Amino acid sequence: MKSPDSLSGHPFHNLRLRIRLPFFRTLGLLAAVLLQAGALPAEDPHQPRNIEGRRGMVVAAHPLAAEAGMAMLQLGGNAVDAALATAFALNVVEPFASGLGGGGFMVIHLAEGNKTTVINFREKAPQASFPEMFLEEGKPSRRLQTAHGLSVGVPGAPAGWDYALKTYGTRTLKDVIEKAIRYAEEGFTVSPTFSRINKDEYEKLLLNSGEESVYLNNGFPYEPGDTFRNPELAETLRIMADGGVEEFYTGLIAEKIASAVRGHGGLLTLSDLAAYNVREEPPLYGQYKNLTIATCQPPGAGGLHVIQLLNMLESRDVKKWGPNSTEYIHFFSEALRFVFADRARWMGDPQEVTVPVKALIGKKHAAAVAGRIQPDRILGSYPPADFPETEHEKTSTTHLCVVDRWGNIVSLTQSIESFFGSGIVPEGTGFLLNNQLGDFADSTCSPNAPGPNRRPVSSMGPMIVFQDKTPFLVLGSPGGTRIFSTLGQILINVVEFGMNMDEAIEAPRFFSYSVEGAPRPIHYESRIPSEALDRLMALGHSLEKRSPYDRYFGGAQGILIRADKNLLIGGADSRRDGHGLGY
Repeated sequence: MKSPDSLSGHPFHNLRLRIRLPFFRTLGLLAAVLLQAGALPAEDPHQPRNIEGRRGMVVAAHPLAAEAGMAMLQLGGNAVDAALATAFALNVVEPFASGLGGGGFMVIHLAEGNKTTVINFREKAPQASFPEMFLEEGKPSRRLQTAHGLSVGVPGAPAGWDYALKTYGTRTLKDVIEKAIRYAEEGFTVSPTFSRINKDEYEKLLLNSGEESVYLNNGFPYEPGDTFRNPELAETLRIMADGGVEEFYTGLIAEKIASAVRGHGGLLTLSDLAAYNVREEPPLYGQYKNLTIATCQPPGAGGLHVIQLLNMLESRDVKKWGPNSTEYIHFFSEALRFVFADRARWMGDPQEVTVPVKALIGKKHAAAVAGRIQPDRILGSYPPADFPETEHEKTSTTHLCVVDRWGNIVSLTQSIESFFGSGIVPEGTGFLLNNQLGDFADSTCSPNAPGPNRRPVSSMGPMIVFQDKTPFLVLGSPGGTRIFSTLGQILINVVEFGMNMDEAIEAPRFFSYSVEGAPRPIHYESRIPSEALDRLMALGHSLEKRSPYDRYFGGAQGILIRADKNLLIGGADSRRDGHGLGY
């Protein structure tokens, strides 16, 4: 697993940068002290607040994005139309997490015909990619993986959105882009979330897009309450609305993308952009008691890992353990460590390597892992599964959910990887390019090593959950490798602990993993009771405290479908700027 550290060790080429960064950090610390002392007004107390509706619902990571989707529903558009209006709007109002320069996965359920399908628009590595591309002096370089042209994959978002719209939508590209163009031109008020992330990623933005970048305010980060406008992005969207997404992959926009990437030392070419292809694929299905989970296939691995976790938990009396209990956190964390071992050993682009999906999500494998977990101690060693019958070949994210009046459903996760992606903005376009190729493994021998046209493994796991074959829950989250831990905990909160939708999303979270078979600490939100934490340490766990509602754990969105009451119940994560609308 790669370190979460930012660009440590990267040289500062600008004296003003050296002065500004400590200044912004000092301001942040001062604000925190004043807040604790009561000198500043407290932020949202994060009280669970369900959103209800009967005819349709949109939940997303920003109020304006949810409004764009809801407006589309109320104009008669279906769930796909509304999801894409929301996705385009998120590029404008939550640009640090997703957009034209990224990619993702979309799970769609169509009520007519009872069809569920997946749109895979994950980024691809350029044709010139090679296993050693992220090595400097023989060692993996965090700089090359996160803030360099080499980290930029061929964006899939425009192609994926367009494919979904033409195949399953009812409106035109111009229709679903309209609100996004308006938001970009007129601007919107910067939230504390936007401002904090802008300051955190200031160094990267200044180095890769310069003081004149639209993502800086006259060379400085945006403050809460500032107005953010992006006329260049509005023009890019207008070009696409008029000329189609071909403008992005083969037109002037494509030329600007290729030029920007090559100018920052990357490999992406016009040929790579023109050759990008969307995949429509059958869902990956898993079973937990009477629930059926429909999610994306690898290289989207988040859903697969959720299924693994639920399989392991199915053999235990989770309801009896209860939320935030030592027993639950211990077992879940131990299971996660085995999942990470499997992930490192087996996961890759299935177009390039053999991924033993059926074996990994099989009940037999889950029972074997669950049988190894001890109730009174940590194991300390977590080897991956060995499937001898399978020949293994060598080789800042956001989520939204939509349900419409006809019962159609979309669960869509999309990303540019790190917050503000690579920090690279093609000249005059107003959008950020991803650094998704950093999701490739450090090891050149890994099934997830870089290579020509490969799609790196992703933790994204948008899902639609069915109860006795009826749609029951729409769910997804950003959060990198915390995605599948978050989604598993939210599902258990609803199904086993009886929480409502937003309560399940706002509940305290925890996370652990393993590296080369060795356990890593349990990261936990400080709301988890100290008694449970003391007992976890007695079992051998090391702990790492996080803030009460830490965005480290993502920003989940969900809709609970109560068919028996003709009611939709939404939840939107306050760890980001989550918001939902129903009617």
